[in-house]
Amino acid sequence: MRDFRIMVASAVLLGAAGHVPAAAEETLLCIRGQSFVPGRELLQTRQLKMHTEGAPLGDLALPVAQRGVREKIWPELTLDEVKVAAFDEQLCGKEPAAELSITITDEDYAEIRAELNRGESDIARLNDVVRQAGAKAVPVKPFDKGTSVLYKRHDWVHLYFATSRDATNSSRAADAFGKLRSDKLTFGAVDISIPSDHRWAKLESPSVWRFDWDANPQRHVVMADGFQILSESKLKSELAQRASAFNKPGVLLFVHGFNNSFEQAAQRAAQLTYDLAFPGPTILYSWPSNGDVLSYMSDEEKARSAWRQMAAVLDQLTSLGPGVPVYIVAHSMGNRVFTQGMAELLRRRPGADKVVRQVVLASPDIGEQEFRERWLYELKSASPTRYTLYASNQDLPVAVSAWLHGERRLGSGGSGIAVFSGLDSIDASAITEEWFGLSHSYFGDNATVMSDLFMIINQGLEPAKRPRLSKASGTRGTYWEFKP
Repeated sequence: MRDFRIMVASAVLLGAAGHVPAAAEETLLCIRGQSFVPGRELLQTRQLKMHTEGAPLGDLALPVAQRGVREKIWPELTLDEVKVAAFDEQLCGKEPAAELSITITDEDYAEIRAELNRGESDIARLNDVVRQAGAKAVPVKPFDKGTSVLYKRHDWVHLYFATSRDATNSSRAADAFGKLRSDKLTFGAVDISIPSDHRWAKLESPSVWRFDWDANPQRHVVMADGFQILSESKLKSELAQRASAFNKPGVLLFVHGFNNSFEQAAQRAAQLTYDLAFPGPTILYSWPSNGDVLSYMSDEEKARSAWRQMAAVLDQLTSLGPGVPVYIVAHSMGNRVFTQGMAELLRRRPGADKVVRQVVLASPDIGEQEFRERWLYELKSASPTRYTLYASNQDLPVAVSAWLHGERRLGSGGSGIAVFSGLDSIDASAITEEWFGLSHSYFGDNATVMSDLFMIINQGLEPAKRPRLSKASGTRGTYWEFKP
């Protein structure tokens, strides 16, 4: 593979410096098709093997491949819905590749280069060449009815992480980080399996009710045994490379809540990025929750001390490169960690949130008054960041927290849901009642909420343009609610 990449890189350099004839060439690329238009939804990222006969393409490889993919692989898409990037296995996976075979003469090469220099208005020779190309597309994997988008990815999610948990020295990823706090952050990456029959908005795990005794990657979302430890600079380099690929998809940060082990948090982060079909890299920030439902007070103390390291992670993510967007989903008690960390970052580096595109506060276990003070004086700024609140009066842990603290929580829903200028408040009470659950993880387990979250992250749609929401008036002002 190393020799092959050197060959491709050499071809690109030769194309830039001067044209050198060759008989045949094979180039491996990453391609992405993305459309949210009703009736032709598509979000696929995969490999492309491009076979070239005749003249080498050199630096014309990407524009020719884009046109060829649009013409032969995804003809239902428009040209701007097709993106092509240099090959990166983590970017486009290990799936069987689509194939494109192009024959190009020296005359074609010279005319195509002249056309592209003139602009998009006159590309007759390029269009003629790609129309005669041969192609082999990989079949699209069908999804269940009701899934908001059709997409196909490899069955392993490559998840990055930053954690302030203590290292246990275990060689097994699930046990590598414990419940105690470390003074230093550890960075790394781990692979999480997604079963081939995965259901959207479900985190498949072993269940005694189904006689599942052991985790099985073929049926469950499972963390691989192995993992990588990365230096801070290496992590940032990899994130920047993948977050800047194609049309700068950005990076997704997930901050888990209370009662989460490192393994559980990683499984949820992987399920979230897979179901959202997020095109860029995802990173988990894991603070040292005990992963025990009875350790609420202990988790609360640990959340209070995680803000400084949270700020350090946010500092790295908001400086990946010019215009590289950041998307954030914080759950439950993780909202305390995130909001404290972001407030600290803005004190250190005002304007750092300009690249933060979307922030989702899911079931936030944080006092309304505490959030109000932080929102008004520390978080709210002139940046274009859109903040979304998901709250529910069916959320049992949030209700218990309100009772323990003697104060409404930001995650409390109903007609008294918190309303702040600049915050899209969404009441999920009508759709989140669970007969045998806590109704606390609905952001990842409820198909309606996941569909809404999909439109927030992938399309940046405001509430008025999202079909499952309707406007409502409450005791605090106007908010949004899910249609039952």
